[in-house]
Amino acid sequence: MNVFELAEKYKTAPLPNTYAVWFAYVTGLDPKLNSELDELLLGRDQISTYDLQLLFEAYLAEEPDAFAAHEISEAIGEEINDVLATIQKSLKQSNDFSSSLDRIGSNLAQSGSPESLIEVVDTLLAENRKMAQLADDLSDGLSRSQELISNLNEQLSEVKDQSLRDPLTGIANRRAFDRALDDAIEVAEETGRPLCLAIADLDHFKQLNDTLGHQTGDHVLQAFAKLWVECTHDAELAARYGGEEFAMILPGSDHIMAYNRLVAIKNSFAGLQLLNAADGKPLPSMTVSIGLARFRSGMNPRDLVRKADELLYAAKAQGRNRVKAEGIG
Repeated sequence: MNVFELAEKYKTAPLPNTYAVWFAYVTGLDPKLNSELDELLLGRDQISTYDLQLLFEAYLAEEPDAFAAHEISEAIGEEINDVLATIQKSLKQSNDFSSSLDRIGSNLAQSGSPESLIEVVDTLLAENRKMAQLADDLSDGLSRSQELISNLNEQLSEVKDQSLRDPLTGIANRRAFDRALDDAIEVAEETGRPLCLAIADLDHFKQLNDTLGHQTGDHVLQAFAKLWVECTHDAELAARYGGEEFAMILPGSDHIMAYNRLVAIKNSFAGLQLLNAADGKPLPSMTVSIGLARFRSGMNPRDLVRKADELLYAAKAQGRNRVKAEGIG
């Protein structure tokens, strides 16, 4: 039984993470996952999305998109093969029908009695009904396949989009950042347009996590990510770089103007009223340190990130809650 048959049999929603679990189950990727899922399926004709999500988080969370994208792509290929098989079957039956018509025509010419003529006509009508049914089946099958392939393509597009987004904050992730930075540097090198890169790090975030818990820490990360992405302009990218670090790619941005905008972001974050997830009480003011680097011809992505990191560390060393740029801050 393949992934889609299992999803249909146990009435699970067509979500990327559920596809990932079913794919791992079918391929036997992890015997422990299979054993746990077998227990859940025992004597049941339905399994909840919640149960599959728990399995996903326990066994597959490190590579959420790989399984889903692979299985959806395979399903599209399988469906196309089914379409081709249906068409080949139709062509064969069409040839058979032509042969039957030739045979009936020959019998009709040789029929010498009303009974023989009636038999030939009955045979012709029967063959015609077969072809009409085949045409209906072909039309229904092709319509179903067209709809399924369209849905699968939408799901594949969604999986690919999710693979470039941070699951906690919903903004671009490190993978999307790396791709965008490569492209931005290539354009800056070719055109001579300015390019800046900012890397931000939430101050004392580990201490917050250790004392108030990960739920509160997640809430703070989400609040900063929302502010970070809302302050981007067209063609810019705001991303979660990793942990409590965030990055912003600013193509075409003047160094001074970028610095002033980042100072405004820093001040806005310090003024946010954030709450403790455990008791709903206000948190002490949170701050962020930011390093801002300028691209210079000949730099590669690693060079630009290293420069932004150096400036970020300088901002931390100078007391945090500040933006540090070359010659500024």
